[in-house]
Amino acid sequence: MEKVYSAARIQPEEHRDVLAQLWKENLAHGEVSQELVERRMRWFQEQNPAGPPRTWMGFHGPEREIIGSGSFYPRDLYVDGRKLKAGVLGDFGVTKAHRIAGAAMSIQRELARGCRDAGVDFVFGFPNKASFPIFQRAGYKKIADSVIWVRPLMAAYKLNELAASSAGEQRSTVSTVVQRVAERAASAVPHPRWRALWEAEPGAAPAPLTQALSTAAERVVQRATVKPDNLLVRAAGSAIDASMALRDTAALLAKGSRVRTELVDDADHRFDALWSRAKPWPIVGERSAQFLNWRYAQLGNTRYRFFCMLDRHDGRLLGYAVYSVRNNKVEISDLFCEDNGPTFDALLLEFCQAMRREGHVSVGMLLVTPPSFSARLRALGFFSRPHPPNVGSRWLIVHLDPAFPDELRRVLLDAESWFMTDGELDV
Repeated sequence: MEKVYSAARIQPEEHRDVLAQLWKENLAHGEVSQELVERRMRWFQEQNPAGPPRTWMGFHGPEREIIGSGSFYPRDLYVDGRKLKAGVLGDFGVTKAHRIAGAAMSIQRELARGCRDAGVDFVFGFPNKASFPIFQRAGYKKIADSVIWVRPLMAAYKLNELAASSAGEQRSTVSTVVQRVAERAASAVPHPRWRALWEAEPGAAPAPLTQALSTAAERVVQRATVKPDNLLVRAAGSAIDASMALRDTAALLAKGSRVRTELVDDADHRFDALWSRAKPWPIVGERSAQFLNWRYAQLGNTRYRFFCMLDRHDGRLLGYAVYSVRNNKVEISDLFCEDNGPTFDALLLEFCQAMRREGHVSVGMLLVTPPSFSARLRALGFFSRPHPPNVGSRWLIVHLDPAFPDELRRVLLDAESWFMTDGELDV
């Protein structure tokens, strides 16, 4: 007797209309035109330079009613310098009437079992926490949490956001910001007496300057809550804006940055040259110009731009950020540069300065990074933020065949090996 739910691999080109309808009904964000649906299906199924997706269809009952599908698209990854073919989970959706564990499990179990026969070495994905048990039962391992990092560029944006929040949220935000300022100030002052003005013993009352800063910040937030256009609030915002801009300039000067920047709408030969010489992480996905243009420049439903940082003397590309803008907030989808040290820092600082000059209020990005990397991002002025409640936390997961080589298995299961951007984790 046939199981209630089953799944089997299909050829996507033979079921394009069904897959398009499943995507439109279960995965598209808001109302989308049929023209966009058709363009998106061609983009996903035909144009990926690493090859077409592999797709499994889900069925219900002996009549084999189609109730969902799951796919992965191929991606070339380098793991400790060895080129592997990975599959990135995508286009996983189940019709509303069958959104129970059994239906989803049948698709993901068959996909995991068949990935090696379908031509990839391993599969990784990016589900939310609520759906992880489905993938865990199919043999996936959790590697790391993703983190949303945000860097305010203009104080007015944060003050207005704070003004709309609850009193408890205001106190919590002020406390966090003041604590970070105090920690940086204390670390920058070597003399114990001066450090004591910022640092307090555990359990003791706040240090004098920390307490004064906290009181002043709370008053500004209270004024912003009552009257956002208050002269004191605007003056405080302008002072903070000038301070942030000056801090970025000073940091770039201290790093001896000798670069120029430009914006382009698609990747060219310079991106290929950078990719050929720079693979800064133990695990890194291919970033040829062809792949970047497929991922960010060809579909066109979101406008992505490439912020390029170039050597001022010879013009070579040192690094880039792929980004889009929504509601005057900048969202970074991809980052890549020659190294994950000074060049990475300079790229983010240059990018934030450029976005501030354009009048944007913040820069945000979703990353999976080595746990030790968080301190670097905080030092560059980024704050971690919780995931939206309607999404919940999202985890990087990996499925490895039992026959997968042990030396590569250790690298792939080590959270310190991964640096993944939002644009690499989903489509």
